Amino acid sequence: MLNVSTILKYPMLTILSTGKKSFENLGRFINKSGDTISRMLQPASASFNQAQKISTSLFKDKKKLFCIIDDTLIKKIYSRLMQGSGMFFDTKIGRRITAFRLILCMVSDGKFSIPIDCGYLFAKELIDLIDCNFLNKEDFTKIFVGKTISLFPHSKIIFLADGLYATVKLLTWCKDKNISAEMRMHSNRIIEFRGKKTSLKGLLEIPGMRPKGRKMARTITAKWHGMELEITIVRRIDKHGDESIVFQVATYKVSPSEHVRNYKNRWPIEETFRTSKQYLGLQECFSRKLKKQHDHVAAVFLAYALAQYDMKKYKFDTPEEAIKRLKAKIALPEHERLARVDRIFQQFNLPYA
Repeated sequence: MLNVSTILKYPMLTILSTGKKSFENLGRFINKSGDTISRMLQPASASFNQAQKISTSLFKDKKKLFCIIDDTLIKKIYSRLMQGSGMFFDTKIGRRITAFRLILCMVSDGKFSIPIDCGYLFAKELIDLIDCNFLNKEDFTKIFVGKTISLFPHSKIIFLADGLYATVKLLTWCKDKNISAEMRMHSNRIIEFRGKKTSLKGLLEIPGMRPKGRKMARTITAKWHGMELEITIVRRIDKHGDESIVFQVATYKVSPSEHVRNYKNRWPIEETFRTSKQYLGLQECFSRKLKKQHDHVAAVFLAYALAQYDMKKYKFDTPEEAIKRLKAKIALPEHERLARVDRIFQQFNLPYA
């Protein structure tokens, strides 16, 4: 069985090193070869197992937790030879690029968030080429939510996702399994309300339905594809004073303000993607093998979990502050770094081996 120090070495290197997180650059940080660093990388299952243990330690006394699921592109723009990569549309630059499409599951209490598992959604051209049953986002969601419930059997779990996950299949599954879910919903969806069919944005034409004044949200019960759901009309005002309306859908009943508060807890997964890409090298593994890519991604998310652990311990406001503190502790000459990396994991005082 792998011990904690073996599992933590590579994630700690992604935190402490500077520059690109390639095997070669990580190796230069401790005066080792890229091949040595590659061998240091542990299986993804070991990294996520450790992250799950951190999550159960952090959240063991929480009565309510959020299971947050979302996907992002891991850009591999200059390589078409990486196993599993494909062409995906990048909404930020408005064109298709070579990438992995990663789907991530996190557990959060609203303040701290720990990644506990991930998977890959493959491009259509790859699915058509290979005779294999690939998991889709609904399949992954069911696995991830089930895993979260099993990790925290005594906590109320609320599943959060954006509008792309508000599908008939997923909402039906949540209703059938009595799973509390909160998602954004597109305004063109047709619902049945008070015996009449209307789009969500059509609700705003009904007198008294649009939130006004101090009222920022209104929740109604409506049917969508025969399912009875809670629809929350949310009034938002940005920093410029401009007002907009968005819609949320839920499978459970609470006050409108609580629906809004619960959905806001989806934001940490966006912060995780940003921090993991900018500071921990989520996109910077250059191996052609999908397994190595997956092992690297899992190690990066374990590094993020360690930053969250440190963030709580030292009462930081952001994981970037925790990462900065760790970097400051190892501002040493090259020949001293490896010994420090071997020992530094002990500061976390993790209650498991």
